[in-house]
Amino acid sequence: LPFVPFLILHSSFCILHLVLMKLTDLTQQAGEWLRGSGPMSDIVISSRIRLARNLATFPFQRKLSRNRQQDLVAQLATKVTKATAWPSPLTLQMTELSEVERAALVERQLISRDLATGKRPAAVHVSPDETCSLMINEEDHLRLQVITPGLSLRKGIEQAVALDQSLEPHVEWAVHPQYGYLSACPTNTGTGLRASVMLHLPALAETQELRQVLRGLGKLHMTVRGLHGEGSEASGHYYQVSNQRSLGSTEQEIVDAIVETVDKIVAYEELARQALLDNNRPKLEDRAWRAWGLLTHARTLTYDELIDQLSWLRLGAALAILPAQDWTVLDRIFLQGQPAHLQLQHDHAAIPEARDRLRADLVRGWLLG
Repeated sequence: LPFVPFLILHSSFCILHLVLMKLTDLTQQAGEWLRGSGPMSDIVISSRIRLARNLATFPFQRKLSRNRQQDLVAQLATKVTKATAWPSPLTLQMTELSEVERAALVERQLISRDLATGKRPAAVHVSPDETCSLMINEEDHLRLQVITPGLSLRKGIEQAVALDQSLEPHVEWAVHPQYGYLSACPTNTGTGLRASVMLHLPALAETQELRQVLRGLGKLHMTVRGLHGEGSEASGHYYQVSNQRSLGSTEQEIVDAIVETVDKIVAYEELARQALLDNNRPKLEDRAWRAWGLLTHARTLTYDELIDQLSWLRLGAALAILPAQDWTVLDRIFLQGQPAHLQLQHDHAAIPEARDRLRADLVRGWLLG
């Protein structure tokens, strides 16, 4: 009997150590969605499909006691693991993760901010290539996400629907015969679909045309968010465009509408880039080369500075103002220069000042190495 507590403690330590190892390994590589290899990748960073689903056998999350939430997470985690049958998936319980570990998952676009900051029982199940993630007990019982590089929403919806269909034999979703899939937020009722595209729009911002373009999206029932989705501010000229509602439209109609809109935004950005080249090339070259100089010589670098300068570096590379850069290097900087990624990989990065020095050292090495 005296050995039982020790065995339990040892077992818990081993599980936690394994989680930490997997998360650390994860932060040392770029996700499949950030490979710079998708359609229109010089402007469209990634495409994301998210389906909201709720079990018919449980009330909505806000009406559940903590014990019932634990039951929900346990049941769904088991069914999700069985239905996906992915080799070597990453399954994490939110209550077992530190604040930094949760932040790293947000930085990788694998979980939402709501899931990361919530205190309730919750979990996430991630495919080996990070293309798919299933968030359990977020605002809805299940948020199914597929994220792919470039403008690839149609490919993403095919994957998401296939994944949703693989789950259906194992669960009973809350579905209304008239309104479709029921969700905790009325705007998601219907298909439960939120489709979004992450865009890099520095030329539109520089030519002061971006505000007018984004203002017109509201009339199309679309919304614009920052780099990390809902609740985040735009930084580094990165914007997420997504549908505002799903009721009354099919999945295909929603995806087609966003693709058509993004095609137009990309065309506007391309025109703005050409206008900058034609009308003010010296200034554009100066911004791009200043970004290169700062990132290859700075001894301290905040994350905001990194994202701002990386934006101009990416634009300079796309327009051949700078020597051709391997997109994977820029993507690595974009991802691994984030605060939580640095903290998980380096013990001394917990202090902001030390983290800024470390970030500058790493960026110099990545760009010049």
